[in-house]
Amino acid sequence: MITIYKKNTIPKNIDVITMNDIYFNKNTVEQLNDDAKHIIELIDNSEMINKYNIKSKFQGEVINIDKLSTGCKTTLNILYNPDVIFDIRECGENALDVIYSLPKGKVYCDYPLISFDFDKVIIDDKAGTKEITDYEELKEWWLSEN
Repeated sequence: MITIYKKNTIPKNIDVITMNDIYFNKNTVEQLNDDAKHIIELIDNSEMINKYNIKSKFQGEVINIDKLSTGCKTTLNILYNPDVIFDIRECGENALDVIYSLPKGKVYCDYPLISFDFDKVIIDDKAGTKEITDYEELKEWWLSEN
């Protein structure tokens, strides 16, 4: 289950990554294993050949893995770096659905960016942490001043 942060609630000892493409290319790509295959297929409809290459959904061309979408890279960043907070504002709906189903990870956004299909998340703010299972409750929290 992911933990969600919003403006002014991020612990001072944790960095927020806003440049997900660069972080992926410099850090996460080296960590990839078979767990990435399913995510790449779900989000980008591509097949992971190895750590550095994917078979594109466009005519099956084999291309460098750095051509993955930002949403896919962000999702993989979250999966492989669960102690880092990643900004999700560049993620599309397909990536959000996967992000909200991850077993762990930390995300941030200035505004509500919520998958319609999620079971539960943890929110972290000035009042502490809380588990939320309802879309409307999560949206309300995100729009509140806490």
